[in-house]
Amino acid sequence: MTLPTLPGCFWAVALAAVLVTAGCGPSPGPATSASQPKPALSAKPLASAAAAQPPASGDWDQIVAAAKREGQLVLLTQGGGDIGSALSDEFKKRYPEISMDVTVTSASGGELAPKLLTERQAGMYRVDVVVLGTTTMLTGLVPAGAADPIQPFLAGPDVRDRSKWLGGAFDFADEAGKYDVIFLGGVKTPFIYNPSAASASEFKSYKDLINPKWKGKIAMIDPRGPGSGLASATFFYRNAGLGKDFLKQLFTQGVTLTKDDRQLTDWAARGQYPIALASSDFSAVTLKNSGVAIGVLPGEALQEGTYLTASGGSVGVINRAPHPNATKVYLNWLLSKEGQEAASKAYGYPSRRLDASTAGLPDYLIPKPGVQYDNSAKESYVSLRDEVVGYLKTVIPE
Repeated sequence: MTLPTLPGCFWAVALAAVLVTAGCGPSPGPATSASQPKPALSAKPLASAAAAQPPASGDWDQIVAAAKREGQLVLLTQGGGDIGSALSDEFKKRYPEISMDVTVTSASGGELAPKLLTERQAGMYRVDVVVLGTTTMLTGLVPAGAADPIQPFLAGPDVRDRSKWLGGAFDFADEAGKYDVIFLGGVKTPFIYNPSAASASEFKSYKDLINPKWKGKIAMIDPRGPGSGLASATFFYRNAGLGKDFLKQLFTQGVTLTKDDRQLTDWAARGQYPIALASSDFSAVTLKNSGVAIGVLPGEALQEGTYLTASGGSVGVINRAPHPNATKVYLNWLLSKEGQEAASKAYGYPSRRLDASTAGLPDYLIPKPGVQYDNSAKESYVSLRDEVVGYLKTVIPE
C-alpha cells in the first residue's frame, strides 16, 4: 500500500539542530559541539562532582536551595499544541530562579531515542528529564543505559503521599518498576467517524469494520512505527476475539495509512475516509468542541472493549543528568496536583493522581470502575512491538 504524500518533516532538521547545537549544562566531562553553546546553558561554571550531588540529609529546603544554585532544568518532550508550556509555565512561576530549557519535538519514539543517544555518544549530557510515550523509554533509552532509577529523585513533599495515586502507588511502565512513571491513563476510543456517512449503531464489534460497505472508506495511523497506530494494532493482535485473522481481514479493506494525525482527523471530518482508526483523542475532541461534525465511538460500545493509553504521559530521568537537584524539584511539581492538572489538560487524558480534576474531559476518556482494560503503556504490551510489526508487514499491501 502506498502512503499518501505528506508535508515535509521540518522537525527532523529542527530537532537535530537543537540536540547538537544546544549548549551543554554542567556535565561529567567536556562536551563537544559544532557551534557555540547558548548563553543560558553555558553561563554557569561547571560544578564539582560533590556540589552536583543531592544533599545527604534529603532535607527538602536544602534540595530546593541546591536546585536554585544549579539554576536550570533541561526537559525533552514530544507533542504539539500547548504541551511545552503546560509542562513548564507554572513551574517557572513557582521557581523563577530555575530556568527551563524545553525541547518539544514531533519526532516519534523510534526516531527520538537514537538522536538523544548520538548526542550522549558525543559527550553531551544535556537533558535532565524526559516526558515521553513509554515506547521511547522501554525500547530505546532504558536498554541503552541512558535512564537512571527515578525513585531517588522522588523526594519532595508533593510526591511522598502515594495514597493520592490510583492504587496507592506510582505506576511504572517498566516491569522492574524503576525507570518510567506513568502519570496519565485514558480510555482509547476505538475510532472516530463522520456522522453523515456512518452511525454508532452500526458497530457492536470491531469485526463490523470488515463489512464490504466500508471497503476503501477506512484510514488509520500507520501501525508499522511507534505511536497510536501500533498501539491499536497490538490491541487487536492480543485480543482473543480478534487476533491475527482480524488484522488480515481489516487490511483487505483497502485501509489508507498516514503518519499525520491531523490529516487523519481532517479526512474523517470531510468524509473522505469516514472511519479513522487510532486517531488522537485530543485532536478529535478539539475538532468536535469547535463544532466540526465528528462522531467518537466510546470503548464500551464494542464487545471487545478497548485499552488504556498514557499518550505522552510518562516521565523518566536521564542518566548523568547535569541538574540533579533541579530534577527533584521539577518532578515534585510535575507529579503534584497542580502539575498533573496542567498535563491532563494539555494531553487530553485524565491523570492517575486521584485529586487531579477531570473537568472538561469527556466521560468516555475516563476509566470506569470495575472495567478491565489492556494497558498499552506497559512493558508487556510494548515488548510485542517487533512481533506485531513483523506480522503487519505480511498483511499490509505495499
